[in-house]
Amino acid sequence: MISIETMKYRAKKMVGQEFPLISWRGKGRIAAVDDVSVALLVRGLRVDLTWDRLVVTWKRVLDDFTLTVDELGGRADAVGIVSFFAFMQGDAVDVVDTDGALVLKERQGMPVHQYTQGASRPR
Repeated sequence: MISIETMKYRAKKMVGQEFPLISWRGKGRIAAVDDVSVALLVRGLRVDLTWDRLVVTWKRVLDDFTLTVDELGGRADAVGIVSFFAFMQGDAVDVVDTDGALVLKERQGMPVHQYTQGASRPR
């Protein structure tokens, strides 16, 4: 698993690179990267994300072991974040495209936010 700082460093060299979208059909693209934000094109819609927002969201992934498009609101920015993390993390995560989710492969301990009783944990 790589850190947000490593993602930022690598993304700067990947402007123009396409990546598969999670939960939506099509491709996303890294449009611009600087020290404050990353701009993604998600099915033609520009999504500007601050690195601070990505840091908070990545911490959530590390705490809960999963992240879904729905829990982030289901819109283009949510698809962009989940897809960007899946693309940048590569083999460190599993993608459940039908659920719009990414799941950490290596997990230790219990997630901070438990699944409700009777709900199944994403695999």
